[in-house]
Amino acid sequence: MGYLTLTSCHSSTAFCVALLIGIKWAGKGLSCSTECTCEKWKVDCKGKKLDNLPTSIPLTTKELILADNNLNGLPPLEMSYLNELVYLDCSHNLINMGLDFTFPGMDKLTYLDLSFNQISYITPHTFSQLNNLLLLNLSSNPKMVEIKVQAFDSNHLLRYLDLSDCGLSYISAEIFRDLNNLHSLGLMDNPWNCDCNLLEFCTWMKKANVQYPNPAKINCKTPEDFQGLEVLEAASKLHYSCFVHLDTEDFIFMALIAFCIFFGGTLVAWLVGIGTVIYYHPILKVDDESEDEEYRMI
Repeated sequence: MGYLTLTSCHSSTAFCVALLIGIKWAGKGLSCSTECTCEKWKVDCKGKKLDNLPTSIPLTTKELILADNNLNGLPPLEMSYLNELVYLDCSHNLINMGLDFTFPGMDKLTYLDLSFNQISYITPHTFSQLNNLLLLNLSSNPKMVEIKVQAFDSNHLLRYLDLSDCGLSYISAEIFRDLNNLHSLGLMDNPWNCDCNLLEFCTWMKKANVQYPNPAKINCKTPEDFQGLEVLEAASKLHYSCFVHLDTEDFIFMALIAFCIFFGGTLVAWLVGIGTVIYYHPILKVDDESEDEEYRMI
C-alpha cells in the first residue's frame, strides 16, 4: 500500500500534496489535545489553566467542558469547526464578549453555560445563530448591566434561562415576547430598580406561565422606599404610584370645577340674552314712532 502511495506521489505532485493535507486534517479531527481528557464524544478541559482554546479538539466532539480556566474569549473561527457540539460549558472563566461578538452557527448546540464570567452586554447578534438552544446560563456575570431588546429573537426553543446574580437593574418585557417555550427564568440577586420603567416587566412576570427559582430573592435595590421588597410585591405599589388615582377630595374638587363651568356658562348666556334685547329694543321703538308720525300726516 505504501509502495502504491509513493508511486502515485511520484506521478502526481498535486495529488500527493492533497493527500498529505487530508491526512493532517484527519489526524487533527481525530486527535485529542494533551491538555484535555477525551472519552468518545466528550472532551474535558476543566481546570487546566488554559489561556486559549486548545488547538486539537476532535471535530466529532459533542460535549466540550472548558470550565475553570483563564479563557478571555472564544475564537469564532475555531469554534465553527465544532458543528457537532451539543453541550458547551465555559463557566468560571474570564470571557468578555464585545458588542459585535456572535457565536458561530453551531446548529446542534442545546446547552450553553457562560456563568461566572466577565460578560457585559447581550446583543441581538450574540446568540443569533444558536437556533436550537434549550438552556442558557448567564448567571454570576456581575458586569452584565444590559440585555438588548431582540437579544433572544432567534432562540425560540429556549426553555431555561438563568440571569441570576448579574448587574441588571432594568430589563424589558419585549425581550421575552417570542420565548413561548420558556419554562424557567432565574432573576434573583440582581440590583433591580423598582420604578415605573420596570412596571411593564413586573406585569409580564405575573401573566407569564414561567417559574422563577427563589422568588424571595428577586428583590428591589432601589429606590430606598422599595429596598428589600420582592419585585412582584412591589408591582402593586408601582401601579398605584405610576398611574393616576383619584381620592374623595379629588372628586369633590372636580365637582366644584364642573359646577363653576356650568354656572359660568349659564351666566354668560344670560348676559348675552340681555345684551341682545337691549341692543334691538331702541330700533324697534324708533320704527314705531316713525309709523305714528306717518299716520298723523295722513
